[in-house]
Amino acid sequence: MITLNLDVKSAVAIRQVLFQEQKIYTHDPVCVPSRIVEIRNVIADLDSQIEEELKNERL
Repeated sequence: MITLNLDVKSAVAIRQVLFQEQKIYTHDPVCVPSRIVEIRNVIADLDSQIEEELKNERL
């Protein structure tokens, strides 16, 4: 496993690039390439971590 430590601004920028890469593909699990599934999993993970970090910054 690889772990990255990013500030929120960098995480959001990376998330946006990943989102742009995957958006042209279907969400049909039969047709979508496995690398796109992995990219979508990374996006979901980034979303969760970004949301948590933003909550912590408000405190």
